[in-house]
Amino acid sequence: MSRIRHAQLNPNAPGARVRLRPWRMEDRELGLALFESNVPRYFAAAERPDFLTFLDDMPGPYFMLESMDGEALGCGGYAGGGEDPFVAFLCWGMVRGDLHGRRLGERLLSERLAQIAAEPVFETVTIETTQYSCGFFAHYGFVETTRVPDGFAPGMDRVDMTLQLDTYRHAMSTVEIAAPST
Repeated sequence: MSRIRHAQLNPNAPGARVRLRPWRMEDRELGLALFESNVPRYFAAAERPDFLTFLDDMPGPYFMLESMDGEALGCGGYAGGGEDPFVAFLCWGMVRGDLHGRRLGERLLSERLAQIAAEPVFETVTIETTQYSCGFFAHYGFVETTRVPDGFAPGMDRVDMTLQLDTYRHAMSTVEIAAPST
């Protein structure tokens, strides 16, 4: 079994001085700017129409990660209700391109996983990511199930990964996580 890394944020760390709030329709342009800040390293420009379509018809909860003064730092969400009702899908998670490496992605992921884990129907979390981000998710217990070369665009492999929530829930019940400051 792989070791699962958990968000144990120092209240003074950059990732702790942020808040996650529900997405609002007026966030669309901010979300698009977040997307663009990650092209071409983490998203292909050709994915822009898919992201805009997603924003116009979200299948589940979506969130804005922002600084305490309201600056957009990242966004992401999740959805259920696919073919398997026990599976939650992480959707379009991203941190502003110039802020990578500051534990903001960890905060965004841990908040979404906590919300998913709180819904007892879900047993598994899946994500479709790229070869550039799959290592990040592996640190949190996600396991690669499929890799499709050029699955998103030329040079952007699609890497499918899963996390079993029983393992996550058990690990979370044995780890104390510092409460983020608000």
